[in-house]
Amino acid sequence: MTPSHWPYALHDNIKQASLNPPEALPGMPQRRRLRVFTQDPGIGKLDGAISTLSIPYEPLEPGPAGTWFVVEDRDVVPDKMLDLEEHRLLMSDGLSPSTTDKPFACQMVYAVAMETFERFRHALGRDPGFASIPHEDGRLRIIPRAFQEANAYYARDTGTVEFGWDKAAKFASGRSQPGGNVFLALSRDIVAHEISHALLDGLRPNFLRPTHPDVSALHEGFSDLVAIFLHFGQKDIVIKAIERTQGDVDADELAAIGRQFGFDLIDGRGPLRTAVHSFGLSDAPVPEAYSYSGNTEEHALGAVLVSAVFEAFRRVFKRKTARLRRVFASYQNRLPSEGVELLAGQACDLAAQFLNIVIRAIDYCPSHHCSFGEFLRAMITADVELVPDDPWAYREALVISFRRFGITVPDVDDLSEQSLLWCHPEHPLKIDALRFSNLRLDCMDGLLRWPDDASPRLEAADALARAICNPNFGGDYGLIAPGGKIEVPRVMSLRTLRRVAPNGHVNFGLVAEVVQKRKVREGYFFGGSTLVIDAQGGVRYAIIKRMNSERRLIDQRCWLRTQSPEIREAAWNQSSFVAARLQRHVHRERPVQGR
Repeated sequence: MTPSHWPYALHDNIKQASLNPPEALPGMPQRRRLRVFTQDPGIGKLDGAISTLSIPYEPLEPGPAGTWFVVEDRDVVPDKMLDLEEHRLLMSDGLSPSTTDKPFACQMVYAVAMETFERFRHALGRDPGFASIPHEDGRLRIIPRAFQEANAYYARDTGTVEFGWDKAAKFASGRSQPGGNVFLALSRDIVAHEISHALLDGLRPNFLRPTHPDVSALHEGFSDLVAIFLHFGQKDIVIKAIERTQGDVDADELAAIGRQFGFDLIDGRGPLRTAVHSFGLSDAPVPEAYSYSGNTEEHALGAVLVSAVFEAFRRVFKRKTARLRRVFASYQNRLPSEGVELLAGQACDLAAQFLNIVIRAIDYCPSHHCSFGEFLRAMITADVELVPDDPWAYREALVISFRRFGITVPDVDDLSEQSLLWCHPEHPLKIDALRFSNLRLDCMDGLLRWPDDASPRLEAADALARAICNPNFGGDYGLIAPGGKIEVPRVMSLRTLRRVAPNGHVNFGLVAEVVQKRKVREGYFFGGSTLVIDAQGGVRYAIIKRMNSERRLIDQRCWLRTQSPEIREAAWNQSSFVAARLQRHVHRERPVQGR
C-alpha cells in the first residue's frame, strides 16, 4: 500500500518561539530620534554631514540592547555602557556625532540597524528576523570596534556583525589625515550593508551557499542596493544632489557607498562602489568591463546587479518627472528651488518603492542557488501580484536594464512580462489548515505575527509538509521520494505576508521554504522550492530547484572545479554554517567600481 505521504522534518527555526517586541505601554512614544553621520564623517557640514533618524521606539537596556539588536562595546565596562533611556539623551536626539566618542559609535550602529530593520519590516509586512544564531535570546550582536582591519562582516556562527577600523593612508582627504583612525562603524552605508547581510541570511539561509557565481554576488549586490536606496530617506541630501545635477539622481552622494572608506583607505580616488556610469540611458549594451559577462569577483559581479537596478530606477524617475521638467525648462536655464524640491520629493518616494521591490522579491526567490535572472523574475512576479497594471512601466525598465547589462534569464523563451512570471503549480493545491481564518495569528502595529508559543506555527508547517511531501504532489515542488542517498524533505521556514498596494488594497499570505538534499560524491546536492500561499491556503507559486536536476548538478560541478577548496567545501557541505563562515572573508578584497 502506498503511504499517504513521505517522511519529512521541520527545521529548528519553526520549533522556536517567535521573537516579538514587548507590547507598547500607554503613554510610551512611537518613535525615537537619534543623530547619525549622513553617510560617513568625511561629508562636509554644508553638504549635510549629520542627519537625525526617526526609528521605532522600544525600551532599551544599556548598550543599547533592544528586542532584535544588542550593541557590545568591548572596551567599555558594564556600568559605563550607553543608556539611551537617559532623559537628557531622549530630549536631545541622542549623543552629538563624533569620530572619537566611543558611545556615539554604539548609538550610530544601533540607529542605522533599526532604520534598516524597519525598511525590511515595511516591505515584507512582518518582522524579518535572523538565521539560527548562537544566542539564547535570538538577538544579533553588533560590535562597533571589533578589530584593526579595513573590514566589516556579518558572522552567523558567532551571531555578530563586526566592524573594524584602520589607519588612513597617505592619500587621506577631508577631515582625515594620514595615520588617523577611520572607523567603519561610522559609515552609514557600511552599517546598512552588513545589517542587510544578516537580514537576508535570516530570509534565505542557503543564499550563503556558493553553488553558482551569482549567489555570493547577489548577497553583495542586494546589500549595496539597500544602502544606496536608504540615501534617499534624507530629503535634504537629495535636494542638494538634484540641485547640483540640475534634475538627475546620478549624483555620487546618492549612487555611491563607502565614500570615506574608498577615499581614505583604498586608493584616494573614489568611493567603495558606485551604481552610476558615464554611458547614459540608451538601450545599447554597456561596455563589457561593466557587464555581467565581464566580471567574476563577488563585489564586481554584485555591482552589475546594483547598476542594472539603479538604472531602472533612473529610467522611471525620468519618466515620472518629465512633465515637471517641461514646466521648469524655460526658467533661467536652471531649476528653481520649488522645482528642485518637487523633484527631490519624487526621487525619495520612488527610491522607497524600488527598495520595497528589491526586498519584497526575496520572498519570491528560490530557497538556494539563485541567479540574477531568477532575482529579476522574483521582482517581476512580486510586483505583478501587488500592482497588476504597472502604469509607469517599472517592470519594463527593470527588464531593459537587466538586458542592457547582459544579465541572462534561464528557462524562459523571451523577456516578456508573461514569460518572466513564475509558474503556478501543475496541480492546484489548497491546504485548509493554512487558511488565515484557521491560523492563530496575532496583530500588532499593523503586522501579523505568530504567537510567542511555537505550537501554531508547528501545526501549520506540519500541515504544509503532509500536503506536499507525497507521490502525488512532491514533483510539483522539486521533491523526490526519500531513501538511500535521498534525505527526507525539510520545511525550513513558514512566514506571514502582508502587502499594501498603492491603491490601499492589502494582500495576505504565507511564504515557505522546503528543502531536500541527496548525497553525491563531493558532498550534498540540494533541491526543493519556495512556496507562496494565499490567504485561502492555496499554493499560488512554487519556485523550484528540482532535486533530480542532473543539468544543474553538472553545471554546479563544472563551476566549483574552478574555485578554491574553501568555496567547494562550503557549497557541498550539508551544513550551511560552513558557507556562512565564508562571509567574513568575502570583504577582505574590496575593489573600487566604476572608475
